[in-house]
Amino acid sequence: MFDRMRVKLGVLAIVMVMALGLISPAIVPQAQAQDSQYNESPMLAALVAAGELPPVEERLPENPAVVTPFNEIGQYGGNLRFGFVGANPGWGGMWYTTGWENLVIWKPDFSGVDPNIAESWEVSDDVREYTFHLRKGLKWSDGVEFTADDIMFYIDDLLFHPEVHVNGPAADWLPTAGAEEFRAEKIDDYTVKLIFANPNGTFLYNLATWAGRHLTWFPKHYLMQFHADYNENVDELVAQEEGVEDWVGLLNKKASGPTEDTQNFYLYPERPTLFPWVVEKPLGGGTTITMVRNPYYWKVDTEGNQLPYIDTVTGYSYQDSEGRTLAMLSGDLDYIKDPDAADRILFFDAVDEGKPLAISTLYNDAGVNNTIHFNRTIGDPVKAEIFADKNFRIGMSHAINREELIEIVHAGQGTPAQASPLESSPLYNEQLATQYIEYDVDLANEYLDMVLPEKDSDGYRLGPDGKRFSIIFTVDNGLSYGTNWVQIAEILIGYWDAVGVEVKLNSIADDVFREVRDNNELEATIYTGEGGAGVTAILDPRYYIPAEFFGMFGNGWYHWRVGSEQGVKVPMPEEYVAMRTKFETEVLGAPTQEEQIEAMKEILEMAADEFWVIGTARPGTGYQIYHSRLGNQPSEWIAGWIEGVQKITYPEQWYIME
Repeated sequence: MFDRMRVKLGVLAIVMVMALGLISPAIVPQAQAQDSQYNESPMLAALVAAGELPPVEERLPENPAVVTPFNEIGQYGGNLRFGFVGANPGWGGMWYTTGWENLVIWKPDFSGVDPNIAESWEVSDDVREYTFHLRKGLKWSDGVEFTADDIMFYIDDLLFHPEVHVNGPAADWLPTAGAEEFRAEKIDDYTVKLIFANPNGTFLYNLATWAGRHLTWFPKHYLMQFHADYNENVDELVAQEEGVEDWVGLLNKKASGPTEDTQNFYLYPERPTLFPWVVEKPLGGGTTITMVRNPYYWKVDTEGNQLPYIDTVTGYSYQDSEGRTLAMLSGDLDYIKDPDAADRILFFDAVDEGKPLAISTLYNDAGVNNTIHFNRTIGDPVKAEIFADKNFRIGMSHAINREELIEIVHAGQGTPAQASPLESSPLYNEQLATQYIEYDVDLANEYLDMVLPEKDSDGYRLGPDGKRFSIIFTVDNGLSYGTNWVQIAEILIGYWDAVGVEVKLNSIADDVFREVRDNNELEATIYTGEGGAGVTAILDPRYYIPAEFFGMFGNGWYHWRVGSEQGVKVPMPEEYVAMRTKFETEVLGAPTQEEQIEAMKEILEMAADEFWVIGTARPGTGYQIYHSRLGNQPSEWIAGWIEGVQKITYPEQWYIME
């Protein structure tokens, strides 16, 4: 089913693989295991012998997904030691290694999608109807079969339920235009047809990304107990659960959705999943989370060995990246996500010195390392107006010494750029990439003088009210992929101070940051830079069109667009609504990739004129450090949110060499 990653994935290869078509015109065939006799981990074989588990043939689907190991057939056993920063193992990296199973999955070379939970599909000529055939006998981690009923439960009882989604259906994979007209039909227990109101040409690719999670997220047999339509005594459960006010709150908490965070998967071991490992002991208030292999995991290797190879996963929480780095260097960890750029030389030297470490080369799919957002929907009308003034953003951009920033933070790796598709992408826009990146204090002051011309005796700019104009720059310090964001923010604050703009750092934990964001109290922030390689700007346009979840330059617009229950909603101007409509109809709705690219180029022209966010620098070639005892690691791979980060390396086929 999955081809071994044999080609070198340089920049040219990224363009070539992403140039392939998005739509499979017919049923995608599913490879069979070479032998109908399956093998399993000795850990599970012992449970079978003791009568505590059914035989492996009864636990696997009739037609398991077959994974070709990257390098060789692995060996069973071992414990994967995973290090993360903070108290959220999911976003700390474990979600990308122990989760992320959708109907389809990216090929290892990112050239398209392969069958996954769905074993095949058909697509109508107008790309409005998608019929998925599920694997017969595929089971949740508690042994209950996964069927079309689970998908229909999500659509009928959650997505279209008036109390769960009070403002109508909204989901990452469901286009806003025509959402109310979307329909799903259960053809039989293993076949579901999804019917969109409008053409949806990128749907298969979206299913492989984070956007596709919900269709296979909700075990009906387990969640019915928390749903008022199925349990007339659900209020008794609500009364017993701390922190919820009604059955909808209880359902969201227990279901990890639909207004979810992956953290919930790691808090409630009793919740069935379709993932390679399941939680045995949550993190709780401690520093360790333990996971054990899912005995009903539905993938095998080419010799019929049930995956995963690794028996257990232990996640270790560290207060900071420095502690995690020391643990990795000392051999106490097997894997970490997002090793610091500043530690690059440290890790490469350690490999040269013969320490039991190895390094993979990462090709980042991002357009820039970081984006800077000034929230135009902030409740303070004065700040909202100033942040919306393009001259303000231009001035703040020219004040940034990107060359210096690259040297200090990124060890000299990268080049100055705004948030934009890469030069190798068919969507590259020179204006978007190169405008306002010159470091020029005089020019910065010229633009800022157009917006905030008056200054106080200390040289700081005054707002229209005559008071010092001061910005709160809020940074999430609890993300494994943002360990250098506070450092970057401090450097940026110095640059802006030099042009008379007072900016104050507010470094907060992830859970507090999310609360501030949902309450629309976020004035300015720093975040990632997705949307660079190939056509990823189409699949993740967060920095190119307004009202995306991570487009925090218009934070309230997103909550308004999706009818969010937990976020402050701010109506979006009509011209931006028109831009989103154009994106959803002409880009996402186009039946061919060529048409999608041409329409997206027009969107990017608009984005260049709007200048939504400020970018920092193109990412250099990245690296992934891991313990040398960890087998089946690719020498190179494309790393990004769209690809599922580590998921594109198929962690279920990693193994421990003892």
